Amino acid sequence: MEKNETKTEIVEAAMNLFASNGYYETTMSDIVEASDTSKGTLYYHFENKLELFETMINDVIGRIYEQYLEIVSLDIGVKEKLRRMLAVHAEFYKENYELAYTIFMEGQKIDIDCKQELWKWKDKFNKIVGDVIVEGIDKGVLKKRDVRLMTHSFLGLTNSFGPAMIEDDFEVDLLVDYTLELFLEGVGA
Repeated sequence: MEKNETKTEIVEAAMNLFASNGYYETTMSDIVEASDTSKGTLYYHFENKLELFETMINDVIGRIYEQYLEIVSLDIGVKEKLRRMLAVHAEFYKENYELAYTIFMEGQKIDIDCKQELWKWKDKFNKIVGDVIVEGIDKGVLKKRDVRLMTHSFLGLTNSFGPAMIEDDFEVDLLVDYTLELFLEGVGA
């Protein structure tokens, strides 16, 4: 097996363990067993559990970000771009709620480097969504408002997807369409 394949398998095994057991309850021995590797192999690729967790964060959030990049490159309207971005988040939460909880809740508490890594991702998502919002304003699709606040509001709405998927088991399309309508029209009478 190649180095990259082994590393990927270790990250996938750790991801499943972190999602089901949490960061603190998962040991390096658990990861060795789940990934069917040796401790030597694990420590060859990762200095410690924290480095493995940060690699997992970058892998998972990076996949979501790549989908956002694909969406913004499409020749589609602003509303459809925003809808697809919401759908990416809703699908992720539907399929990976425990993992999302572990990343965002435990990642904030684990280490300052983890927190900084999450903030870097937040900034990247703010930038890409902000660019779509500016495009929407320029095309007259969105009201001319504070782009930063609109961006934070849009991404803030995605944070509710996890609980909505678990507690109420909403259908993805229903949740996405409702959230997009809420964002675009506001809640005013």
